[in-house]
Amino acid sequence: MEATESFIKFLQSCISPIALISGVGLILLSLNNRLARTIDKSRMIVNELKNGQTADKDKKRLELKILFKRSKILRNSIVSISFSILSSSLIIPVLLLMNLFHINLESLGILFFLFSIIGIILSAVFLFIDVILTLKALEFEVKDHI
Repeated sequence: MEATESFIKFLQSCISPIALISGVGLILLSLNNRLARTIDKSRMIVNELKNGQTADKDKKRLELKILFKRSKILRNSIVSISFSILSSSLIIPVLLLMNLFHINLESLGILFFLFSIIGIILSAVFLFIDVILTLKALEFEVKDHI
């Protein structure tokens, strides 16, 4: 009976890290989509510049620089959110060791949780910077039409 109660306690304690991983995974999906759109747009501009299909090459080069900068920022955001997922995932083995061997690893679990939160915060900051640059790039595209 005690083994069953211990297992139930373990499963209950694993719900929070798993929910955190699930939520953060949706953010990661969104970031990957943003990066893919940035890469696609960059390739399109490079092709336009190679084929001479654009009249304003300086404007396109500036837009390309912004897109490349956005790609690097999004990479940093993806790395940060992936670090958060890794940290959250490491909480589960810590909980398992604590429940199986009755070892006090609470400090380690808290440390992994803090790392996870720091990863989320950093990712959000990079995402905010990316949104600002997105609007800057959009301004170059629509400035002559509004």
